[in-house]
Amino acid sequence: MIKVAIVEDKDKEAGLLSECLQKYREEKGAEFSAVRFYDAESFLAAFKAEYDIVFMDIELPGINGMEAARLLRALDDQVVLIFVTNMAQYAVKGYEVAALDYIVKPVKYQKLLFKLQRAVAIVNANREAELIVAQVKGIARISTKDLYYVEVSGHKLTYHTTNGIVLGFGSLSDLEKNLKNYHFMRCNSCYLVNPRFIALVQGLDIIMRDGSELKISQPKRKQFMNDLTNWLGQGRL
Repeated sequence: MIKVAIVEDKDKEAGLLSECLQKYREEKGAEFSAVRFYDAESFLAAFKAEYDIVFMDIELPGINGMEAARLLRALDDQVVLIFVTNMAQYAVKGYEVAALDYIVKPVKYQKLLFKLQRAVAIVNANREAELIVAQVKGIARISTKDLYYVEVSGHKLTYHTTNGIVLGFGSLSDLEKNLKNYHFMRCNSCYLVNPRFIALVQGLDIIMRDGSELKISQPKRKQFMNDLTNWLGQGRL
């Protein structure tokens, strides 16, 4: 199920978007759960990082869509954002808030189809997996969506997550194979990194969003940078 927020004050335009989602579901088999908001204030006030795609009108009452998008990015830098607008000249500034694309009103299915296909592909690619981590006294479950990076020391693995540290056992090479489809990258022999949480790469240094500083080994730098560039080029956020 793909969760969608439609932030649109005009009933007609919100209805057209809903009809497009329904037609896409019938043609492609994708399941959507859509919630409509009439203004940015109510959307942001009730916001939880649970949406996969946000359709944002730019001409909203109160806080306009561009400013709302900036506030949204402070809350969630992963959600796929598509502007819906009469003002294409403003929507092209969407790169400032990492918008995937924009569509000009009135919304028509053929105009939206390619953009929606891209959005759905990104959402599916970013779907998290659940790891079962073997521990001394049982197991722990970790979502890849919450995993900053994994560190190995001997046969001990340390999982650095948004909820703290989890200790386990295993091989980093085996874990790397399991997480390949989720774009985790090896920056040296000790670390497996989730690129979604990289804040900065400078030379051989990686700064993670939790403040951790990791090193890229010289032999792995070329492959690591190629993988990161390819990941970013696919529209990852």
